[in-house]
Parts: sequence; structure tokens; C-alpha cells
Amino acid sequence: MKGVIPRRYLPPELLRLAARQSATLSSAQLDGFGITDRVVERMVAQHVLTRLARGVYATADGAWRQQAWAGVLLGGPSAVLGLHAAAFLHGFVPRPPDCVAVFTAGQARARDPRWRFIRSLRLGSGEPPRTRAAQTVIDVAAVSDTDEVVALLAEAVGSGRVRPGELRSGLAEAARHPHRRLLEELVAEVAAGSRSPLELRYTRDVESRHGLPTALRQASPLGRHRPDAWYEKFGLLVELDGRAYHRGATALADMDRDNDHLIAGLLTLRFGWKQVVGDPCHVARQVSAALANLGWTGTLKPCPRCRSRSV
Repeated sequence: MKGVIPRRYLPPELLRLAARQSATLSSAQLDGFGITDRVVERMVAQHVLTRLARGVYATADGAWRQQAWAGVLLGGPSAVLGLHAAAFLHGFVPRPPDCVAVFTAGQARARDPRWRFIRSLRLGSGEPPRTRAAQTVIDVAAVSDTDEVVALLAEAVGSGRVRPGELRSGLAEAARHPHRRLLEELVAEVAAGSRSPLELRYTRDVESRHGLPTALRQASPLGRHRPDAWYEKFGLLVELDGRAYHRGATALADMDRDNDHLIAGLLTLRFGWKQVVGDPCHVARQVSAALANLGWTGTLKPCPRCRSRSV
């Protein structure tokens, strides 16, 4: 028989469990240590415990991770965090969501703006348990717009935390996906060397959709600088920068790099997010003109956006 629980204290083993769960405990876990509902109510009144939701309590303030753990405990043994909550824990997005998505095979819970319970079984890993990295990318991409999908793929695959083959396998197993074609294109582009959202947009919206030659990615013509795109046959470099402007040492480094390339007989074109995302057709025309001056005999292909503007 377990000993009598002190009136104002939790046993050390339970406190250690709470610490692992961002200061969060379920009523089932409390009961497992012999703490009855009556004792729990007394501890709530004495501020030893704080009720987060029905059946879930806090021993201290655990911030967002406490909300995440509470969702897992509410969801039951099969519960795993999903969508943007999982993406945040994997490091794919910079901020945690206000509403935490929880996949669970259990019964749906009462509505609460802090949690969204999705009745579906997902494999999980980590603490708190969250959908696996590749599955997280596929799930989040399904509820995101194009720009968000591009940024997600660049971070997840470009950082090496998700392998292109894992995403291809996951997509093959998914019955339906609203961005299947986009994901397949982006996975191929990241596997080929694109590393940032802007590089992906350039490859897809400027280069591929306008029939331009395929540049080398992150290759170095001089052995010390790695441009974003290098049209080796024509001596043309394209540099991309998502920042609004450069200052100080960064601007000097860009100029120094451009000068080195110019001395070596290489032409550099620079584009930012505003140009590539705002008017990729204009960027394609500029790159096409530079390539033509350097010997390219191909023809610029109008994309659907070009054709819609000419109507």
C-alpha cells in the first residue's frame, strides 16, 4: 500500500515525471501514485496544482510546451503532436502555433481553442511525442499555401533533417494531397542543390517555367565563392538574396565577390525576393538576355503568367 501523500507536497518520483512533461501531469498519473481526486482538489485549492483542463494539471508554469504536453495527455496513449506544433518542435517553423494539433486514435475531446484533436493514428517520436519529420512536412504542406510549402521544404530538406527519399515514400503512401505535384517538384529541386526558399522559387518560377538552361547549384567557379546559380557554359552567375538590403561587411563581401568574378570574365546578376517572387517573368527575360549575349541559342518560353499578361 502506498503511503499517505503529504498535504502540500507531491512525491519526488511524480515531480520528476512532471519535469519531463513541462510541469504537466494527468489525473491518471496522479492516481497512479495514490493521489485521489479529493486530494487533487485540495492541492488545487492550495495552489500546489493548477487545473489546465479537465484531467490535466500543472505543477508550475511550463509555457507553450506545457500546452503541448497537456494536449498529448488529453489525447490518450496514442496521442502525438502534429501539423505546426510538430513542425515547430522539429525546427521547421520559427514560432509555435496558438492552437496545438493532436493526432489521436481515441475519442474526440470537447472543443477548446488551445487544442485541435484529429482522430487519426500517426507514428510519433521524441518528447513530447510528435509526428515524424517527413510525415510532419507532408501534413503541414497539405494545409499551407505555396510560399509556406516552399519555405518548409527548403528548411526541412535543405537542412538535411528530412531526406528527399523519405518524402517521396510518404507521398506515394498518401491517398490524396493538394500539393502533391508542387512537393514532388520542390523535392527534386532541393535534391539538386537548391537550399533556400528564394533559390527554390528561382529554380521553379524563373528557370524551369521559362525554359532556361539548368544552372549548377552551390558550385564554385573560382574555388572560394559559391554562387546560387552558375551557368557554367556561358560564364553567367546569378546571386539571390531574400534580405531587403545589405549593409556594412555583407555589402563589401558581395562587391568583393562580384569583382573577383568579373576579373575572371564572369558576369553576375543579382536578384532579391521582390524580383523573383514579385515578377519572375521579368527576371527570366533579363537572365535570357544575358545568356543570349553570352552565346545561348535557346528560346525563352512564356509561362502561364506571361501568357495571362499578354491577353
